[in-house]
Amino acid sequence: MKRISIEPSFAAWRRAARELLRQGVEPERIEWVEFDSVDTGISSVAAPGNSAAPVVATPAIPRELLAWLKTAACFCAPDRWSLLYRILWRWTHGERHVLDPQDADGALLDQRIQSVEHETNDLVTLTLFRRRDPSMGPPEFVGWYEPHHDLLAQAAERFAERMGDSTWMLATPRGAAFWNGMLLRISQPAADDGETSCPEHQQQNPLTTEALPPGAMAGEATTSEPTEALWLAYYASAFNGAPAPVPLRYWRTPPVGPPLPAQLARERSRLGAQSGTVTVPEMPPLEYSAVTPPLREPTGPLATCRRCALWRNAKQAVAGAGPAQAALMVVGEQPGEHENQHGAPFTGPAGQLLDTVLARAGLERAALYLTYAVKHYKWETLEQQRVHRTPARREVEACQYWLEHELTQIAPRVVVTLGATALKALTGAHVNLSEYLGQTIDHGGRLIVPTWHPSYALKMVDGRLREDIVAGMVAAFSRAAGLTAEGA
Repeated sequence: MKRISIEPSFAAWRRAARELLRQGVEPERIEWVEFDSVDTGISSVAAPGNSAAPVVATPAIPRELLAWLKTAACFCAPDRWSLLYRILWRWTHGERHVLDPQDADGALLDQRIQSVEHETNDLVTLTLFRRRDPSMGPPEFVGWYEPHHDLLAQAAERFAERMGDSTWMLATPRGAAFWNGMLLRISQPAADDGETSCPEHQQQNPLTTEALPPGAMAGEATTSEPTEALWLAYYASAFNGAPAPVPLRYWRTPPVGPPLPAQLARERSRLGAQSGTVTVPEMPPLEYSAVTPPLREPTGPLATCRRCALWRNAKQAVAGAGPAQAALMVVGEQPGEHENQHGAPFTGPAGQLLDTVLARAGLERAALYLTYAVKHYKWETLEQQRVHRTPARREVEACQYWLEHELTQIAPRVVVTLGATALKALTGAHVNLSEYLGQTIDHGGRLIVPTWHPSYALKMVDGRLREDIVAGMVAAFSRAAGLTAEGA
């Protein structure tokens, strides 16, 4: 058995994996061990038991496969590096079916990718920020989140794209990201001996006021929580390149803060564009490869659809419902647990809130056609409970056939999309929902009104934020109703 020590990063694993593949070291002969990044890593990897092992030529790895492996590397599990290497080994040795969800390794890879993507979306959407007094200097915003996986770097990149020149800090139990308006910096303090990089593997030992060094920006915290003062102290030291004032083990989540800075950034940039009709660029055609083969054409009705693997874990496909010539169509992401059991769209908690929104907008559900971008319920087990998971792009593409069929048959004048997945399914483009809220999109001769999904409002702990989201949904449906009446 060869013991390979790497720092817990995809780049470090990739360097080691490349050398191991070159030397032909089999997955079963490797033990992957994480060490803290302040230690020195391995300088070379020798084949076990033979320093003169022959060099093995390996095929080029597709970018798409590398992207999948990089995403799965964020998933915190003791076997994350060994799984990635086993998949890479099998793929380079001709077992291309290793990426098939029906393969044990392929199914595990897909599950971890979906889990990471879902939590990344939650982190970007639900992170709580506090806006500080401008007289105190940067950062303008301080945010915190406790992810289950190593998501800080990729989530920080998304925040940097959305926040413009607003300075901010995003703290997690294993490090922090800093944005000064131009440059993004990720700082991960040294872990104690025996500590892993994954939050759930760490000892939950909340820091107390005694952990703060003298004069550590005392009084700058916007609440009385000592941990928030600690974050601000850490920001000052890390942003200026100094060592962290204290080791960061675990940060207890403070109470809910004010609106997300992304909302404020959006208000700054729109400059009255809400009343206009905008367009979105077309998505370039997807290039299919051995990694992403073309989708099979359907061979029967929706109930027998096998274009993706979601049917395996769903009780039934949930078709759209409503008048055959409805002028207004509503497209959500996918069925939930309640819809999966009963077979009708929007009958669970999100549907109940949708009914409230429709009533406030002066609309009747019976007059609308309700459907989903993805017709099967996607879920995974977390703490012995089934929880929703966001469909992957491939799964949305697989269901595009059925959505286009509905759009052709119903021919609605206006479509309201609930959430980012539905908006992307209608436009075929990679767009951020936050950029188009409050606007009307003219796409392919069809008017699209994007708004939040009701389930997003249900997740809000802060009552004021929840009501703001619901009010935005009511405004979107009211505008859609007006557009429908204009085209009548």
